Amino acid sequence: MKIPFADLHPQYLDVKQRVDEALSRLIGSSSFIGGGAVREFEAALAKAETRKFAVGVKSGTAALELVFEGLGLPPGAEIITTTHTAVPTVEAIVRAGFKPVLCDIDPATYQISAGAAAAAVTSRTAVLLPVHLYGIPAPLSELSALAGRAGLALVEDVAQAQGAALDGKRVGTWGAAACFSFFPSKCLGGFGDSGAVTTDGEALASKVRALSNHGRLEKFTHEVVGVNERIDALQAAVLSAKLPRLSDWNAMRRRAAGWYLEGLAGVGDIVLPQTPRGAEPVWHLFVVRTGGRDALAKHLSARGVQTGMHYPVPVHLHPAYASLGHGKGAFPEAEAAAGSILSLPIYPHITEGQVAYVVEQVAGYFGKGTAASRRRTD
Repeated sequence: MKIPFADLHPQYLDVKQRVDEALSRLIGSSSFIGGGAVREFEAALAKAETRKFAVGVKSGTAALELVFEGLGLPPGAEIITTTHTAVPTVEAIVRAGFKPVLCDIDPATYQISAGAAAAAVTSRTAVLLPVHLYGIPAPLSELSALAGRAGLALVEDVAQAQGAALDGKRVGTWGAAACFSFFPSKCLGGFGDSGAVTTDGEALASKVRALSNHGRLEKFTHEVVGVNERIDALQAAVLSAKLPRLSDWNAMRRRAAGWYLEGLAGVGDIVLPQTPRGAEPVWHLFVVRTGGRDALAKHLSARGVQTGMHYPVPVHLHPAYASLGHGKGAFPEAEAAAGSILSLPIYPHITEGQVAYVVEQVAGYFGKGTAASRRRTD
C-alpha cells in the first residue's frame, strides 16, 4: 500500500462541481485580476472568520509582510515570534524592515513559550507573533494578556490552523490581525499560492489593500509605495467554492488524528502530540517524536508511507539568519524537537484503513503490535 503525505485529489472531487462552475464563470467573465470573484471571496472569508475585513493577497508570507508594513511600526521595531516555525514567518519580518526576536517553545505542544515571549519584551518590542503550528492553538490567553500589559499588537499566523479554536474563541480573532496561507495543502487551499489578512481595523485593512496593489486604492492615485501582492481572481474563485466545506474537512482531520492517537498509544518511544487545555485543533499536521526519527522515516518510506519533517532546522540555525546571533544551544527545546519530530500523513480524506496501515508500519519498526492488534489477540 502507498500512503501519500497529502492527497489533494479526493478533496477536489468533493467540490468538483462547485469549483468547475466557479472557474467556468470566471473564464466567461474574463475578469482575472480583481473584480467580483475577489470581492465575493473576501466578504465570505470575513464572515467565516468573524472579522469585519478580509483582504486577499498573493501568499501567507505576503500577508505577514503587508501587515507589518501596514501597522506603521517605528524603524527598528522588534517582533517576537518562535524559532520553531517555517522560515517565511521570520523572512516576512526581515523583508518588512523589522527585527525578529526569537523564542523557544513549550516542548509539549511545540508552540511558542508564553514565558519566553514575556522575557523577550523590551522597550523596542512592537508585535507579538504567535504561530499556531500544526493546527494547534498557541497560548493565546497568556499572549493576549501580555500584549495588553505591554501595549503590543498581537498578530496571529494562522497559516496552519484555520478553523481551530481556544476556549471557544476562534484563532485569528484574538488580536489586531490574522494572516492566512492558502497554499494547496493547507486546511483551506487554493490551486496555487494565495493568502489573506483579516482584521477589525478599517485603517489597517485599507493600508494592506493599498500596499498589495502598487500603493493604490483608486486606479490613478498611488498613495504609498506598494508592491504587486494582490490575490488573483482564479484563486479567489476556487477558495470561495471550497470555503463552505472547511468545517467538514477540519472535522475529518480531527477524526483521522483520533485514529492515530489511539493506534500509536504506547508504541515504542513515540511521543504523541499534546494540545493545550481548551484547545480545538484542526490537525493540519500530525507530528510525533522519536529518538530514531530518520531511521523510522526510512523504514516507512520503504513501505510506501510518505512522511515529512516540520521543521528539521530551527530558524536561528539557518545561515540566512546567522546575523541574529543565536548559535547552537540557544533554544534547546526547539532544537531537541527539530531533531526528533516526524510528520505522518494526514488530510481530510485519509481513510481509517490507511491510518491503520501507517500505524502498523510504525509499530513494526519497533517490533510491536498496535493497541488495536493487541486487543484482537487478547
